[in-house]
Order: sequence, then structure tokens, then C-alpha cells
Amino acid sequence: MQESGWQQRARGMLYSLALLVCITACSPHQVNDDISEYSERLGRVLDTELTTAEVQPAIAYPQRELLLSAPAQLDINLTRFYQLQQCELGNLVAERNTALGKIQHYSQRLVYERQLLAALADCITFVSQQNDETASELLAAMENWYVAKQAAYPEHWSNMLVLSDETRSAFSRPQPAQLFTDTLDIAGQLTLFRQLDSYLSPGADTEASLEEQLQGIGATRLPASVWQAQHQIATRLPTLTAQLDPLLANTACPDGSATAQANILRNVFYLFFIERIQPLGGHINDFNYQFAPLLNKWREEAALPESFRAFLTAQQARFNAYQQAMQDHVKLWQRFLGRCHLSPTAPG
Repeated sequence: MQESGWQQRARGMLYSLALLVCITACSPHQVNDDISEYSERLGRVLDTELTTAEVQPAIAYPQRELLLSAPAQLDINLTRFYQLQQCELGNLVAERNTALGKIQHYSQRLVYERQLLAALADCITFVSQQNDETASELLAAMENWYVAKQAAYPEHWSNMLVLSDETRSAFSRPQPAQLFTDTLDIAGQLTLFRQLDSYLSPGADTEASLEEQLQGIGATRLPASVWQAQHQIATRLPTLTAQLDPLLANTACPDGSATAQANILRNVFYLFFIERIQPLGGHINDFNYQFAPLLNKWREEAALPESFRAFLTAQQARFNAYQQAMQDHVKLWQRFLGRCHLSPTAPG
């Protein structure tokens, strides 16, 4: 028996909860830990205390009242309702007026609106083939309804995208540990988000159910994980770079020959930055480059609330700051390693 939307959602929420418990059973690793240990190790080698800036608060996901759209509703009187019983449209209208129909999740409301538009189109075709005055009046009313529902549809899509439990988690509740795995499927997640985007067109064909797509997004929560990591690097690494600059410049490498201290510094750089932080940076870059076309599209999408579009713009600015922080840090080490004729390779 096929599961209802509610059953799919309940199963998905249980799966997401189980995954969250599994991931957070021990303290999840994140780049903050690596930057702190990296700084401490370098400080010991240089015999000085290095500090890294405290991470500034993350960009808060907008409050519900700033995200919620209020699509216009149809007001169908009792006479019109009885006339609709000759079409499937009548059953859909009756379904929406039940207690459960009035508290549908945003995803199920969107599915309902897609079904309603399809049923309206079919009913218009059916009624247009009748030649009595009552049919003519009903046809005119339904054509007006169709125009109104088409105009309101993007608002239902917007509510699904920004207010579903799964997408809100994906945009605001990071799972940092996953970024340190080799199994991170960025392309697969992008496919799921593109499928959500395709629902903006009420007539678009979809291969999988909306609930299944939302479950896959809510279980992984990739955007929030990437945004947290790039924010931590962007706010903490520049301070470390600024402190290291004069210290590395004053580290002796007589006649371009590396001293024991220079070799140890290179080893710390390799073990922490090259082995831990840079691979994470690769995931951050891959996410931003692969998701850029879709996120840029949403930043220009009039159907989406301004608060959400501003949120995406702020995350893009954080990515730019992250890129600059990484670039400055790499250049600092390139100068030092070049002066000491060292290469950023694995310790011997």
C-alpha cells in the first residue's frame, strides 16, 4: 500500500532524528577544532602564544513571520460546490475543507495546489462541452479560479522551500562531521534541490515524490554545514595569518637552508592545514561552485521572500571572505617555504 504524505513525512523525520543522534553521540568534529590545535602547535614551535579570533555568530535564518507568504484562497459558495461534483475538482475542494486538509504541511499544500490546478483544467474542458446557461456561468467562474490559483501558486512553492521542516534544517542546522568524509555527495544533494526548484512550475513532471526529496535534504543538511565551516575559517584564520606573518619572516633559514625549527613548522603546516583544513576547503569550494547557479537563481526569484534572498546573499559574502582567508594563509606559507627551500610535503 502506498504511503500517504503524512506517513512519508513521519518516517523521514524519524530517520533524520536517528541520523542526528548517531552523528552527535560523540562531539562532532568541526574545523574550529583543527584551527585551535593548529594554532597551539605552531605557538609551541615558535615559543609564543598565538590567538585566533572568536567565531562571530552565524547568520541567523529568518524568522517564520519574515518568510511566510499568504496565498489568496478561493471562496466557493455552496451552489458552486454542488455543481463541481460532476468533476474530480469537487472531491479536491471537499478534501481541503476537512480538518486535516486545513493543517497540511507546506509540502502537502503545494502538492494539493498542483492537483487542484490540474483538476481545474480538466473540469474546464469538461464543462466547456456543455451548452446550457448554468454551465456557461460555472465555466466563467472556474476560468477565474484558474487564473487566481495560477497567480497564487508561486507563494505555495515559496512556503514549501523556505518553511518546510527539512529545508529549514538544511539551511540552518549544520552537521559539521560529514564534511570530513570522502563520501559527501554534493552532486546528489544538488539534484534534490534542483527538483525542489522545478516545482515552481505547476505542470513540471517530477520523478520522485516531494516528500522523499525533502527527506534526503533534511537528513544531510549540507548547505548549513558548509556555511558554518566557511564562516569559521573566514573569521578565525585571518587573525592567525596576521600573527604568523612576522614570526615566520623572522624564522632563520641561513643561506636558504632550513633549520630544525623551520622543518618542524613545515611539518605542522602539513599535518594540520594541508591534511585537515584544505580537504575541507575542497568540499566548501565544490559546494559553492556547484550550487552557485541555483542559489543565484533563488537570489533573483521574486516569489521568494526578501529575507531569504538576503540570507543567501550574506552566505555568498561569507564564501568570498573564506576564499580570501585561505588565499592569504597559503601565500604566507609559500613565502616562508620558498625562502627556506622547503616543500609542503608529508613529513619524512
